[in-house]
Amino acid sequence: MHAGRSTLAPPVARQLVDRLGARRSDVTPAEADRLTSLSPREREVLRLLARGLSNAGIAAELGTTEGTVKGHVSAVLDKLGAESRVQAARLAYRAGLDDDP
Repeated sequence: MHAGRSTLAPPVARQLVDRLGARRSDVTPAEADRLTSLSPREREVLRLLARGLSNAGIAAELGTTEGTVKGHVSAVLDKLGAESRVQAARLAYRAGLDDDP
């Protein structure tokens, strides 16, 4: 962790960026970088958010509380520079995260 944020090893970050670029071509390099800043749990929350789940639905899916999910959603929006869940979901869709297993 650096300054309270999770970091990815450069090879892992490159692999993620390459995968994102191969899935949907309209993700900018800056957006791909912001996506790589997400922790694995934040990425999972974003994936479920992109599938249209509510905080309650995400909490049920992950076996956690709505309060915890709210914290993760706030972190996701902050890291992505998104002003709303809709903006974050659109980026996830363009990156192909909505259909990740």
